[in-house]
Amino acid sequence: MDDKKTDGRKVVDPERKRRGDRLGEQLRRLYDDVTQENVPDDFMRLLEEADRNRSSDSQNKSS
Repeated sequence: MDDKKTDGRKVVDPERKRRGDRLGEQLRRLYDDVTQENVPDDFMRLLEEADRNRSSDSQNKSS
């Protein structure tokens, strides 16, 4: 790392901070876009089936 320490504090390169901030912003936008996408029907059915199986498994174990 190119961060320098002065009196126990780090001195961060401003260009490096700008790149990190820009990358963070782009990742947040990408995450927001992905979370807004619809879940495909096939995948929803698979999730629902897994939930049903988990429910029946837990009921069988408690009986």
